[in-house]
Amino acid sequence: RYGFYRVQYDANSLAQLELLIDEKILNHVDRWSLQNDLFSQCVSGTKQIQEYLDFTTSYHDEDNYITLQNLAQNLYHLYKLTRKEKFSDEIRTYTAQFLGTIFDRLGWDSQKNEKHTNALLRSFVITALGKLGDKEILNEARKRFNKFLKNKNSLAADLQEPVFVLVAWQGNEKTYNKLLSLYKKSTLQEEKIRFLMAMCNFKQKNLLLKTLALSLTPEVRSQNIRVPIMGVSANIYGSDILWPWLKNNWKKLVRRFGVGNPLANRIVASIGSVIDDKQEKDVRKFFKRMPLPGTERVIEQTLERVRIRSKFLRSIRAEFV
Repeated sequence: RYGFYRVQYDANSLAQLELLIDEKILNHVDRWSLQNDLFSQCVSGTKQIQEYLDFTTSYHDEDNYITLQNLAQNLYHLYKLTRKEKFSDEIRTYTAQFLGTIFDRLGWDSQKNEKHTNALLRSFVITALGKLGDKEILNEARKRFNKFLKNKNSLAADLQEPVFVLVAWQGNEKTYNKLLSLYKKSTLQEEKIRFLMAMCNFKQKNLLLKTLALSLTPEVRSQNIRVPIMGVSANIYGSDILWPWLKNNWKKLVRRFGVGNPLANRIVASIGSVIDDKQEKDVRKFFKRMPLPGTERVIEQTLERVRIRSKFLRSIRAEFV
């Protein structure tokens, strides 16, 4: 028989395992699973997040893509979750240092014969570092974007999304209009999606609302409606506006993507990133009044994730008091 198990180690065992990870005596699957199990136990409340942060110091020389990607995502998730807390600077600083170590090895540009996974990791790390406030990363993204405007071939395809996103992150309405113009002029769907995703990454709420409004127009294909909604849901500056906007425009959205469309589940799931467990009653009340067949299970799964995340944040608060 085969199964998937979470393993909880005591403090002494974890300390010994750290040495085996640091020296890469353990294989990459074990190195990945150890930190992944420990993070999951932090989420469930059986371990403290400081234990996880201390444990990740043994991964500073990690070179396996799956392990590094998971570590980077977990640390960045912690930053996003705690960004409004008094102790957020501590987590932000550590996350930036950890991701900075990865970036120092990868750099901006691909190397000859490098693994294809490096491009995926590079994109995530550059984007995350920029959003964490790395000025060098932000300046370089702006330089590369300006060069792209003069010569589209100057920017590698795997760098376009992080560059466009970070230009929006530090941009204004003029930047928004430029990206919108590029979106409308582009004839390639893949490129249009990149511009559309970028327009979900502004800090200004009025610009994010413009992007959401765009999804209700013929400018965005019906199958791509999910892109601006999911993009804004992932933006820390979109958390206050997405759920009210969805409620106000739900009928229009349903008319666009149609009843029974699987895309509805993706849109419903996006709510989970922008609400907390105090808003569960509001969500249930809304979907009782505006039921959409086929989304019942996703609504329950989404609300369960919301409860888990809210409980996780409360446990972190208690730990850092």
